[in-house]
Amino acid sequence: MTDSTPDGWVQFVGAADGGDLVLERGVGAQCAQHCDVLIAKLTDIRRQAVSLGSFRGLGTLPSGIAVAKKFARTAVGGEYSMEQALTDHIAEVQAMKDVFLRIEAQYEATDQATGDTIGAIESGL
Repeated sequence: MTDSTPDGWVQFVGAADGGDLVLERGVGAQCAQHCDVLIAKLTDIRRQAVSLGSFRGLGTLPSGIAVAKKFARTAVGGEYSMEQALTDHIAEVQAMKDVFLRIEAQYEATDQATGDTIGAIESGL
């Protein structure tokens, strides 16, 4: 996980690493793949939102210009703009993906440890 992990997922990281958070084998990998798809979609939407930062077309009157600037700031650069909200959503989905991958990694670690134990027992026979 990165230092930018949304706080809500920190508890799940520990639970996944400790083996307390489990899913059926393969489900975590499938969820991680769905997270990749969602991240790609959110990234595309964020790219489109950035293009709205140069919003124009409400005329030459001062009120039209002011409204256009307000719309542009809502998309990019304003207080909690659409761009920032989408960036936050992407970070949240990335944190989810990381948790799902950690759950899958626990299966691999358990399989490896079990295989090593069985191998040690077999070599002692």
